[in-house]
Amino acid sequence: MLAVSRSELKYWISRQDSILLQEELQKLLWPDRYAEDGFYRVKSLYFDSLDQMDYSDKTEGVEHRKKLRMRIYDEDAEVVKLERKQKRGALQRKESLAVSREDAVRCMKGDYGCLLQYPQELALRLYSDMMLGCYRPVVIVEYERCAYVYDAYDTRITIDRHIRSCELELDLFERDLPWVQTVEETVILEVKFNGVLIEPVKKILGKYHLTQVAVSKYGSGRPIWERYL
Repeated sequence: MLAVSRSELKYWISRQDSILLQEELQKLLWPDRYAEDGFYRVKSLYFDSLDQMDYSDKTEGVEHRKKLRMRIYDEDAEVVKLERKQKRGALQRKESLAVSREDAVRCMKGDYGCLLQYPQELALRLYSDMMLGCYRPVVIVEYERCAYVYDAYDTRITIDRHIRSCELELDLFERDLPWVQTVEETVILEVKFNGVLIEPVKKILGKYHLTQVAVSKYGSGRPIWERYL
């Protein structure tokens, strides 16, 4: 199990500025282990309760809220991340449980009993959340990400582009889905750190006159639910 707690700041940035920012960041920080060749693909299946509690908490700006999701980087993955992400003000806590592909498929079908086979405490917490809230898959969100890391203060900066979602088919391992573009011309910049943002990064970001926003890929990825349901 992996657990990470840190501050998370989000910004809109133009595609042109994101290219310039990327050129500056790569001189100071290191690419993360997935981003050695530049951008890589992230694909997440979000779950929500029967009454769509997590979606409502996000859209209503509830201070303390959570999201449950399953994440892969390739449809051939044999190990899948099942994640529980909590937000308390500006602080985020993300816990990840590695599950087998077979158990991921069972969870997608609403069969969460397989989680009781895992010894980690997070597995029991996920099982309780999903069973008590009658959680089911609601949307798949996919995007391209470029990420940079720095050891000091657990600093991580991500640039996400070509964000799209699918609410009509909910098989995380399906390659060909009926996507809807949710963010086309702009890019999401996320700045994550534990305690203090290092000064060199702060100076670089200051050049772009960024305005912090409360954007959510999960929230913006549900246009069908928002408009029609």
